[in-house]
Amino acid sequence: MTVHENKAQTLATLRDTLLPRLISGQLRVPETGALADATAP
Repeated sequence: MTVHENKAQTLATLRDTLLPRLISGQLRVPETGALADATAP
């Protein structure tokens, strides 16, 4: 397995684990507007 395939598999696993929790409301993401503003060049 190449490095890219390994990273892709890891991301897919994270997606499959987190997405249902986000959709159901079990997991919440804090407001990202301030973070986006702080990181903008």
